[in-house]
Amino acid sequence: MKTIKYLSGILAVSAMFLMSLPARAQITPDTYFNIDWQINLPLSNGFADNGSGWGANFEGGYYITPSIALGGFLGYHTNHEYVSRRTIQLNSTAAMNTDQQHTLFQLPFGVTAHYRFDYDKFQPYVGMKVGAEYAHMVSDFYIYEESRNTWGLYLSPEVGFEYYPWTNSIGFHAAFYYSFSTNKGNLLESDISTLSNLGFRFGVAF
Repeated sequence: MKTIKYLSGILAVSAMFLMSLPARAQITPDTYFNIDWQINLPLSNGFADNGSGWGANFEGGYYITPSIALGGFLGYHTNHEYVSRRTIQLNSTAAMNTDQQHTLFQLPFGVTAHYRFDYDKFQPYVGMKVGAEYAHMVSDFYIYEESRNTWGLYLSPEVGFEYYPWTNSIGFHAAFYYSFSTNKGNLLESDISTLSNLGFRFGVAF
């Protein structure tokens, strides 16, 4: 009986606390956090150029004004492409005839700026990400693997929205983005001078 009274008291206090919260769209109106799955389409990068849904994005920020937020982000994406059998000239005296599986792993991270146009349930915004990108190029053939690591500067504008259908709860996030980085590298017969992608991401917002 005492346990039931104790639990009833906790539930009553919790209910009073929730009722005392101001009616607002998101749990913490001065901050935002997004966890997204993303799809990208490489724009003639010259290596692993097939579109892919093997990506994610994590970001968060603090609103220094009701409209402007500053924060940080971390993303990743993996693209693959099968290259049919061909003769690859390794040097002036050696060549190799093989097919290949190309893989490109991209890991951008840095700071982000976020401008929202409304503060209610539906919050459209524009944003900009600036930072660095680590990219790992891999070519698999037979039982062998060749790889290269590259670094570059990263820039990514985006437009999207956050939607909070319930009061004081989590919501949903979606955005279209373009990304550009200055990564350079070569692997066997392939060369990249920059990396650029179009993409779409969606997930949950806090």
